[in-house]
Amino acid sequence: MLGESLIDCLAEDFHLVCLARKSRIRDPRVEVLKGDICSADLGLASDVYAALVERVDWVIHAAAVTRLDGDIDQIFSVNYLGTENVVAFVQQAKVPLYHISTAFTHPCDYYEGVQAETPYEVAKRQAETLVRSAGIDVSIFRPSIIIGDASTGHMPNFQGFHMTMGLMMSGVLPIVPCPPAGYVDLIARDVAARAIANALHQRLIGDDYFLTSGPQALDLTGLLDLMCQSMDTQKQPFTRPRCMAPDIYERLIRPVFLPALSGNIQAALTRATQLCRYACLRTPLPTSLPQLLGEPAFSQRDVSRELLLSLNHLAPKLGALTRMLKQPVTTPTEASVA
Repeated sequence: MLGESLIDCLAEDFHLVCLARKSRIRDPRVEVLKGDICSADLGLASDVYAALVERVDWVIHAAAVTRLDGDIDQIFSVNYLGTENVVAFVQQAKVPLYHISTAFTHPCDYYEGVQAETPYEVAKRQAETLVRSAGIDVSIFRPSIIIGDASTGHMPNFQGFHMTMGLMMSGVLPIVPCPPAGYVDLIARDVAARAIANALHQRLIGDDYFLTSGPQALDLTGLLDLMCQSMDTQKQPFTRPRCMAPDIYERLIRPVFLPALSGNIQAALTRATQLCRYACLRTPLPTSLPQLLGEPAFSQRDVSRELLLSLNHLAPKLGALTRMLKQPVTTPTEASVA
């Protein structure tokens, strides 16, 4: 989600080399190497790897499996073991590492009844410990929930909290297991990328930085108000989701509601309700944006406008989302044939 915005922020000043396993990067400003952080030598031929060690000035590690309900082995393989391979490369290259983690490795002040931490958060926390103990120059960046571009609302694809918001807007998620006063910390992807780029330009090394809205964060009531506004502007029908205490949802709704649904919808709602934990903050997260963007730029942010643009960009895609959810679930046999 950050990749395109990071390229936009850095391409004018640097020659960028991007390692990609399934390359979707078609930007002429970028040199793309096909590799895999989960493989020895990052999946590169030995001569290419050796040459890269000599070429780089710094490394941004942004690769991760972000699905909270993803395969535990895959999450650990990419988010931790993959980080081990990146650290090994950085140690050989003797360059700084800018490591992208998540704000939710931080001890968050959640409302009671929130689901236990996910394998994603555990692996990310372990990866932070790894890079800190590796004897390298490293800065850790902890973004919160990343939304679309601050100026356009553009988001490359349905994933993460965008999917959850889409399910709310389309009526598939009529109940959200969050208190209406819960904080939802959102950051536009280009704002997060600009903060990282500023840190890189200033050669800020050695600290942890929270790429969050902090005291500017909206509560869930504000988020739902903006959904109503977006759907009304686009003249689409919308039934405002009902907020419910997480513990009540887990005891009374989840055991009855989810098993009755079809496979794709059930899986999507499971992911969505897991992500709803991030809308259950009792107190705002810390933020480093005043330091990284400058106090005037931070103070001038309009988080409500940024979110509204993301919702406006998302609304026309709701039909495609609901059609996708209605597709029959592919069995393992069918998947292997395809």
